[in-house]
Amino acid sequence: MFWKRVLDRVNAPGLTGRPLSIALRMTLWYALSSFALVFVTTGLLYWVLVNSLYQEDLRDLADNLNNARLLLISSPGAQVPIFTDQRPAWAPQQQPEIYLRVLDAAARVITETPGMSGELPVPGRAELAGTGNSETGDRHDVFSKSGKPFLTLIVRVPNAGKNAPPGYMQVAMDREHDDYLLAQYRQRLWLMLGVSMTLCCLVGYLIARSGMKPIENISHSAAHIRSTTLHERIDTNGLPSELRELADTFNGMLDRLEQAFQHISQFSDNVAHELRTPINNLRGEIEVALGRGRSEADYRDILGSCLEECARISRLIQTLLFLARADTAADVLQLEDLDVARELTTIEAYYEAAAAESGVTLCVSSNNGLHAQLDRTLFQQAVGNLVSNAIAHSRSGSAVHLAAAADHGHLTVSVRDSGSGIAPEHLPHVFERFYRADQNLPKSSQNLGLGLAVVKSIATRHGGSVDISSVVGSGTDVRLVIPLQRKTYAAAAE
Repeated sequence: MFWKRVLDRVNAPGLTGRPLSIALRMTLWYALSSFALVFVTTGLLYWVLVNSLYQEDLRDLADNLNNARLLLISSPGAQVPIFTDQRPAWAPQQQPEIYLRVLDAAARVITETPGMSGELPVPGRAELAGTGNSETGDRHDVFSKSGKPFLTLIVRVPNAGKNAPPGYMQVAMDREHDDYLLAQYRQRLWLMLGVSMTLCCLVGYLIARSGMKPIENISHSAAHIRSTTLHERIDTNGLPSELRELADTFNGMLDRLEQAFQHISQFSDNVAHELRTPINNLRGEIEVALGRGRSEADYRDILGSCLEECARISRLIQTLLFLARADTAADVLQLEDLDVARELTTIEAYYEAAAAESGVTLCVSSNNGLHAQLDRTLFQQAVGNLVSNAIAHSRSGSAVHLAAAADHGHLTVSVRDSGSGIAPEHLPHVFERFYRADQNLPKSSQNLGLGLAVVKSIATRHGGSVDISSVVGSGTDVRLVIPLQRKTYAAAAE
């Protein structure tokens, strides 16, 4: 429970309501864990010291007891020697006081160290009767009349011969000096714990700052990146493996952002360029019309030309709006169960006149009964764009083939022509907006460079894809692949 409260406290928000910084958390964790380790270690050492002093006192008492026992045995006639209160000259001044008392079987004092009765009372017969026969005797921790702590040993002395020796011996040691040593040790221990806590916090802070330095460098590098400096990258040299992965991920994001900015910039330039041509045409024709008076037929021709330019601008704007909505997925597809063969026949009929004008034959092949979940308007627009491109790039007398087939749950619509084909270096870019593989084609209302981009967008919104293959001088084959069922599209969209 204690450590749970510590963890909750460390992870809790600060006084300002905001989460603590990683550096501060690392400092707290290091300080707490290090201090806990130091505290447990010092506590263990303190316990070892207390136990060692106690065991040493026990050994001293046992030695004195054995010496007294040997003295009794070696006394002539088993007479009890008289103890004096004179300290031996060789005894150190800080040596604790040791008292010895000899009692008979009736708990009467036969002899004792002078001053012992003033410190320790004589044990009663009941206490002596409970003394065992062990060599080490019975041990007791007691306080004297003056409040000093004493460690005592009482041992039974067996009777021997007619002049029987006393029945009990009691030896006691003053442990006040041990308590004094332990108190001094505790004072120094608390001082060392305080110093250790301070050092743990300081070292933890230095370690945390050192560990956070690479993150700060990444943050500073990222803070200096603007839309005009997207080419800059975070230096990954010397970074730890975990931060190197983070920096690589961030650099990858910058690569995508730079590409997106370049795409947007290029797209804006292309839109401005495409709009500038019809607007300049409109302005020029209007200025010519206003330059002098003209006949009604001239004005009608000028207005008709202006109307064509306005239609071109309108189609361009509608196409751009469609692509913008497709990018944001703002519109919901109106899916229907469509007969693919019937839809291709409808598209053939719509473009038949334009194909005949270009001397191109349209051929449709599709299995009867082939159905798919499609948005009718978008499907017709995508296939119509492919047919329109195929007619525009086909030679007179050639054919454009429309084919549809189902395979592995997907509908594949193929539009193949026998035109001039597309060079390999252009194939990766033909689905980009405003890209024209043949820059020499006239920039008519049907050649905005957005047709294939619209096809790709429609295929993507249906959960499908579009693919192209071409051979220069032999023709181009564009394949539109769309899932047959709506649930397949939903899974792809997710």
